This record gives sequence, structure tokens and C-alpha cells, in this order.
Amino acid sequence: MGAVPQWAPAGENHLLRSSSIAQKVKYGERSVEYRTFDQDATEVLRLNFKPSRIRAGGAALSERHDLEGEGYTLDALQSGDYVLPVRHTTSNQIAVAGKYRRNRGTMT
Repeated sequence: MGAVPQWAPAGENHLLRSSSIAQKVKYGERSVEYRTFDQDATEVLRLNFKPSRIRAGGAALSERHDLEGEGYTLDALQSGDYVLPVRHTTSNQIAVAGKYRRNRGTMT
């Protein structure tokens, strides 16, 4: 599923792939937190919420057009879910937080 995030179950949060070993993954209602073995790594997540804050070691990551540097890209799926590729180089502690989309009947 890491190669095709659209195949992961809709409406659920999943850490699908990591270039490092993923450790201590914690799924919340509108959050995903995890630690990787390596400080420099790239992950792909499928989320049922739109992320509003992505941090590596407490420092905010910026949205980018590519993952050549530290940051993330965001792709909306037709189901209302999102695919979130993240690249971090300064910390192995990653935190993703956000809010549900309005069309799911919850707050934005």
C-alpha cells in the first residue's frame, strides 16, 4: 500500500511507508505522531483529515512542490482523504495535526 496510498482503507489514518524504521506510532482522532530510527527519512501517510500543522522535533515543516528538501507535499483524494509525503532531516520525532473536513459533517 505504500506504493499506492489510494489502496489503503478510506477514512482511516495510516503510516504507509518510511525510508527508515518507524517506531512508536500514535494515532489520534486528528493527529499522528511517530518516531523514526533515522533523523533523515521520508514517509508517506494516508489521513482522514487535512493536516494544518506538521512538525519535526517541534520545528514546523513547510509545504513544498517536491521533497528535495525538508518539508511535505499534500494530495487530496476524491474520497476526502489526503496523501501526505513528509521528508525530515533535522529530527526523527514527527507530529501531524489537523482538523476534519466540513463535508464529513464535522468541523474544519
